[in-house]
Amino acid sequence: MKHFELPVRFARRIPDPVFDSKSSDTLVGDRHVLVCAVESVPKDLPKDPNPRAQRIDKGIWRGIRRHLLNQEGTPNTFHLKNKGITILANNIEKLADDKYRLVFRSGQGIVDGGHTYDLLIDCQDEIRRFNEAADDDEKIRQFVRIEVLEHADEDIAIEIAGGLNTAVQVQKMSLEDLDGEFDWIKEELKTEPYFKEIAFRENEATEFDARDLLCLLDMFNVAAFPNNGGDHPVRAYANKAAVLDYYLAEEETDDGPKKVHQKEYKALRPILKDILQLSDTINYESRELHNDAGGKFLKLAFVEKRERGSFRYFFTQQEAVHRLTSGAAYPILAAFRWCVETNPKTGALRWKGGFKQVLKTWRSAGAELLRATQASSDAVGRKASAIGRNASHWANLHNIVAKHNLVLGQQQS
Repeated sequence: MKHFELPVRFARRIPDPVFDSKSSDTLVGDRHVLVCAVESVPKDLPKDPNPRAQRIDKGIWRGIRRHLLNQEGTPNTFHLKNKGITILANNIEKLADDKYRLVFRSGQGIVDGGHTYDLLIDCQDEIRRFNEAADDDEKIRQFVRIEVLEHADEDIAIEIAGGLNTAVQVQKMSLEDLDGEFDWIKEELKTEPYFKEIAFRENEATEFDARDLLCLLDMFNVAAFPNNGGDHPVRAYANKAAVLDYYLAEEETDDGPKKVHQKEYKALRPILKDILQLSDTINYESRELHNDAGGKFLKLAFVEKRERGSFRYFFTQQEAVHRLTSGAAYPILAAFRWCVETNPKTGALRWKGGFKQVLKTWRSAGAELLRATQASSDAVGRKASAIGRNASHWANLHNIVAKHNLVLGQQQS
């Protein structure tokens, strides 16, 4: 556990309208709203749940810095112009009327407002030096609003992180679409019946967007995650924003900024449609494969079910009353990265033995992949989010696919 003391000017506790904080199995506890002086915000608060890397050297944050330092705008109004910081904590303890203690366990910390936090910490010394030399009526007296959410269950914490950061991700996606960064994907998929279901900018009411496609591609990115290496694309499940940032990362060259990783994704263009089809095929066929092997698919903790209506599988144009949670589906799909190799003639990526061989590998390995997923789920308390972030689980499934694919190859040789 990590402990931080936090001086406050005002504090309010707000009970959750849905969950009882006194219940032992509650998903979330009370919400505490604190107003704190910028100089009092403690350094080194954890940022484990925050899905985005912070860059406060960008133009927008340079402008916010000027407001924070009273160099622009109405002085000492930062708390009115900034939405503040949201924190997930194990608990918050009142030490005195003007002091609280935040207690964090692993995986908790700042879930939204990481840029704001880094900016405040970066400016604290400058504010203190200015105030030491300034008259009282000229001193910088800035405050920040901090919301602390107690006892957030691990699964709901991931949903909170994704929800709070979605707007920024989607805005970024929209801007990059205007710059043509997704044109090659559009060109490849434009004739497919599901193309209209994919959004590339804000306010398009669709099931998928460009970030989802990038995450699916990331699971087959053998440049970033070589098949003979020990790293696996866990970020595709745990940190969608990190995938978008990686795809859009730039380096300065003599000819100006240049995207450094897009070629890794464009190399997957020849198998992009197959990846989407494989994703839905795994989801759709899992029930039959698991049940045929003696399992009870609909009893699995990582299966979502519908009593009314059905789930649509857009890429295969099918429907079913079941689907795997993404925490279970992503590691299974990513295991088939083993089946990807480089075409020595073109430098693009292709399937070892063709896509039909990949589907055969899935139908051979599927039951074992699902049993392994069930074992991992049981080992972590049947929490789908936990298996989605478990790198050892991803590695195990990758090994299972490799074994089945090699056996099939030997049988056909």
